[in-house]
Amino acid sequence: MGRAELGQLIDRGGLDASDGARGRLAIAVPAAWACDRADIEITVPALVACARCDGGGCDSCARSGAHRAPAEVAARTLRLRLPPDLTGGVTLRLVRPFGEHAPLDQLFVELREGDAASPGVLRVTPPPSDALARSSTPGGGRLRGLGAQLSTPAVLATLAAIAAVVGLLLGR
Repeated sequence: MGRAELGQLIDRGGLDASDGARGRLAIAVPAAWACDRADIEITVPALVACARCDGGGCDSCARSGAHRAPAEVAARTLRLRLPPDLTGGVTLRLVRPFGEHAPLDQLFVELREGDAASPGVLRVTPPPSDALARSSTPGGGRLRGLGAQLSTPAVLATLAAIAAVVGLLLGR
């Protein structure tokens, strides 16, 4: 099984200046889910409000006020890890949420605390490799953001490289 991409460096100015299609989706999740940094799956509706005009109609959405998400439910199901605090609301910007060839360039997911999860939002169990990384991290998983990237072979290879450099320096 391949590793999922955790993130990438992007040019925020370039994203802000982009004239591509932008959608907006507002959802509620229970506060306890955020405290646990839960993984959630969101089934995005077939029509997403245009983020440029808030549904009023503009050139970006062909005056419809909305953008189409993929027709297949599986293609418009997204998985996210909640930030630890949703106080006051949090907005996540997802670049190409449905793939490179989908018409939606960016999706703004507005997260807020609620008594229950919005329709189409489910809490899911993290992948086993991530659960192991969380449980094996000293201090109860404070390195959660790096957990999926850490593995015993990678750590051993890094330590071996450091030992080799120190050995060269001391051997002079």
